[in-house]
This record gives sequence, structure tokens and C-alpha cells, in this order.
Amino acid sequence: MKQSHNGESFFELIGYWLPELIILCITVALPPLFDAYLIAGLHSTLSYGALGMATNFLHTLVKLSEAIPIAAIAVIGRHNGAKNHGASGSHFINTLVLAILLGLLQLIIIYYAAPTIYAWLGVPPAMAIIGAPFLRLRSVSVLFAFMLLTILGFMRAIKNTKTPMLITVFGSGIYLATSSILVSGYGSIPAYGLYGPAIAALLEYGSMVCLSLWLLATQKEYQPYRTHVTLKNLSITHMYTTVRMSIPIIIDKSSLAFAYVWLAKMLASLGPVAIASFDIIKNLERSAIMPAAAFAQVATMLISNHLGAQDNAAAYATTLSILRITSVIATTTISLLCIFAPFFISLLSPDATVSIFALPLLRIVSCLVVFDFIQLILAGGLRGAGKVKTVMWTRFLSCGLFFLPISYILSRHSFESTSLKFCLIYSAFYLNTALMGLIFWRELRINNWEK
Repeated sequence: MKQSHNGESFFELIGYWLPELIILCITVALPPLFDAYLIAGLHSTLSYGALGMATNFLHTLVKLSEAIPIAAIAVIGRHNGAKNHGASGSHFINTLVLAILLGLLQLIIIYYAAPTIYAWLGVPPAMAIIGAPFLRLRSVSVLFAFMLLTILGFMRAIKNTKTPMLITVFGSGIYLATSSILVSGYGSIPAYGLYGPAIAALLEYGSMVCLSLWLLATQKEYQPYRTHVTLKNLSITHMYTTVRMSIPIIIDKSSLAFAYVWLAKMLASLGPVAIASFDIIKNLERSAIMPAAAFAQVATMLISNHLGAQDNAAAYATTLSILRITSVIATTTISLLCIFAPFFISLLSPDATVSIFALPLLRIVSCLVVFDFIQLILAGGLRGAGKVKTVMWTRFLSCGLFFLPISYILSRHSFESTSLKFCLIYSAFYLNTALMGLIFWRELRINNWEK
């Protein structure tokens, strides 16, 4: 396939996408799936539900940690496209220090507020007692995630996607080995049960941060940028500008991530089985949208570089090409998820009751995941073009004015079938993403970059 309007070819897009997909699968999809598999072996619905609620909330923090790097990718990508390596390095060091400060802030808040968070979510008291220490411990690894995502974002912004992939594979190996040992114990190592994955995550992210910093300090390819990555280039004004640029991304990321937290709260009243089923369905569907999330990262990177090089036609062509490829991948992924649903659920379910409840719901709700695929790609393209406020306001208003009230009304309504109530509340989330996708597409059509 040849390039169209100077945009990337099919194989070039796949070359950028595959490393991003591997990174997201390892850092976003694999940990909760692996944790769920290990904790399911404890055969405790309470522990499984506590893990799911904590992971859901922590996902919101990870989404917030992505905001600063996403803004940095757009800015550094434009500097890199214009061959201004000094400005790229200077922007990176300011972004990294800012990420560390924000990571410390969330750590302090979670340490003191963990029990309150579980109480607000409405889970059974026994589940909250188990989950609060886990949430506190995991918030430490989120601090390292803030640092890591900033460093990997810098690498992606200068069009290096393979090194972040290798770093992630390295960290994942540490996580898989230590988590499986710490949950059940091995030899003289005691069994930490639910808290094993939290300790393993700390080891994983800490090792990846150390490795990535070492590569930045020693590899020749970063030399043009490294001379400007110094503390003397720190600037309060520069950090303030970065925060101001990131606010729209923070709002739009937190809007959608908080929608998941709100969804969990609305379903918590249905009991421990529903809570555990929600975690299974959420993890499987989140894994299914990883191809779209990876392409969204690629869209932001490539479009920012095209616009930095004043090539508007290539930016527009790239967005459309990515959308076409993703539509094919989405259809395939969702089909496989539905066909092999019994197998996937059997791996993650803590008991037969949860499996029976979750199976039909997964197949029904999965048909709506395609809307999430579409809005992710379009949002990534608009961010790369600098239209972060469009994405912000669309997600904020759609979640606040559509999803929150609709899901709340459904949760307060009495239904004879618990499964029907679960399905309707969950479906409202994906109808919300469909509304966002329509607005993003309209913005792209009206303000396309060919003009």
C-alpha cells in the first residue's frame, strides 16, 4: 500500500503501532488480567471485588499521569519535527520534574483517603477493610508510573517507539515473576495474598524508571537532547505553561476515567457477585480496546510531527488511514472476545456463581465496545492537532450531562432482573462514548487540515 497525500503507508503505521500496542498490553491490559487470575485462585469474592475496585480507581490515577506526557508529546514532537533538539530537551526536564511533584501529591492523598474512597464507592465493609491497605501500597507504584510515562513519552515524541517497548518488556518480566511468587508464596517467601501484586508493581515500575534513566544518560541517540536536560533549565514559568496546556487533557482523561469509577459505584449496590463480574467484564473489554488506544498514541505523535513540519495534508490523511485500519481490528477483536467468552471468564472468575452471571453480560455489552474504539482514535488525532480543548469539553460535558445522570437514574430504578439492571447501566457507558465519537467526527469534518 502506498502513501496517500504524503501520509504514512500501511506498513509504516503498523511499524509505529505494534510497539505501542505491546507497551499498552503489558502496562495497561496485562497487570489487571494477571492480578485477577492470581487472586481468583484464592476463591474469595470479597478479595476479588476489593482488587477490582482498587484497580478501577488506580486506573483513574494512571490516566491522570498520562496527561502531562501527552501534552509533552505534542510540544516535543513539534520541536523535533522542526529539528530544534535543545527545546525538546529543555521541555522534557521541566515535564519530568512536574510529573514527580504530581505523583507525590497523589501518594499523600491516597494514603490518608483510602478508607474514605472505599466507603464512597458503596462496597461491603468487609471488602473495604481488605482493600484500603492494597490501595495505599499501589499508590506508591503510581508515583513511579508518573515518572515512567513522562520518560517514555519523550522517547515517543522523538519517534523512538522501540526502546519504550523493550523497557516495558523488561519491567513486565519482573512483575510477572514476582507477583506470582508473592501472592501464593514460595519457599521462605511468605504468601502476601491480595497485597502481592501491589508489591510486585512497585518493583516493576521502579526497575523500569531506573533503566529508562540509564538509557537517557548513556545512549548516543539522545546526545542532541541530553545537553539541555539539566536542572539549570528548570523554569517555574515553563512548568506553569505545561500545566496550563495539560489541564484540558487532565479534564478529558479524568472525565472518562471517573466515568469507570462512577460505573463501579452504580453497580456496587447489586452485591459482591455483580462487583466481581464488573471487574471481569471491564478487564476483558479494556484489553480489547488496546489496539485502538495504541493507534491513538500513534495518531497524536505523527500528527504533531506533520503539523510541526507544516504538512497539513499528511496529518489529515494519516488520521483517516488509522481510523480505517482500526475499524477492521475492532471487528476482529470484538468477535474473538464474544466467541471465546466462556474460556476467558473461566480464567478470571473466583467462583461458578460469578461466571454464570458474567457470561451473557459480556457478550451483550461487548457489541457496544466499537464506539469506544472510534472515539479513542478521533480524540488522539484531535490532540495531535492541538485541539485538546475540543476533546476536553466533549468528554467532560458528555460524561457529566449524559452518562452520570442516566446511570444514576437506572441505578435507582427497580428491575426484576439484576442482570438486566447491570446490562442497562453498563450499556449507558458505551452509549456515552458513541456520543463523544459523533462530536469528534463532526469536528474533524468541519475543521479538516486540508483547508
